[in-house]
Parts: sequence; structure tokens; C-alpha cells
Amino acid sequence: MTSNFYEKMVLLLPTLSEEEVKDVINKISSVITDNGGEVLKIENWGKKKLAYKLNKQSMGYYVLFIFKAPSKVIHSIEEFYKVYDSVFKYMVIKLSKEQIASLPPEIKGIPIEPSEISAKE
Repeated sequence: MTSNFYEKMVLLLPTLSEEEVKDVINKISSVITDNGGEVLKIENWGKKKLAYKLNKQSMGYYVLFIFKAPSKVIHSIEEFYKVYDSVFKYMVIKLSKEQIASLPPEIKGIPIEPSEISAKE
């Protein structure tokens, strides 16, 4: 089975603590890896004001994931978000060949552990 490259932006509840945010990132990473995917990069952009209210929220933690996975993983991720309250909005984009080619070489080949993530301020 072939794997595709994906980019996923997740918005987490602004009421979460930094430790809870790390736990959510670890859980999302586990869903990807447990279903045959490979997390290539995670960026925690921190708590930011939203451009407009979403689900009664005006702030949220932005977390970007770049990962490689079979297409069936996307369905598993979406099912997980339906029952996981900490995520209030997400978007998954399949990267084109041009977008994959523009990724830095270290992202395309070296998996990272969720514990290596720190918040960017």
C-alpha cells in the first residue's frame, strides 16, 4: 500500500494547559502511527487569536502536522476527532508532488518523536 504526504492543521481548545496540549499532540501522533502512518514534523504555533469565532471560540492553539500515511489513516483521524473534545477544528490536505518536492530533505526522510516538540512563541 502506498503512502501519501499530508499536512494537517489542528485547532485545540484555548482552555488547555501546556501539558494538556502536549498530551493532545501525543494522542494525535499515536493515531497516525498506530494506523500505519509516520509523523515527519510537528509545529506547535501556540495560542493565537482566531480571525473569526469557530464553535464559540475566539482563541485556540494551532498545531501543524506533516505526515506520511496510507489514505485510510485520514478516515481514522477524522473519526477520532469526532469524539475527542480538545480538537474543535482541523483540516487535512494531501500534498501535491510539487509541495512534497519543496519540503526540506530532513522532513521527507527522518521521523520525529512528539517529545521533541516545543511551543514556538
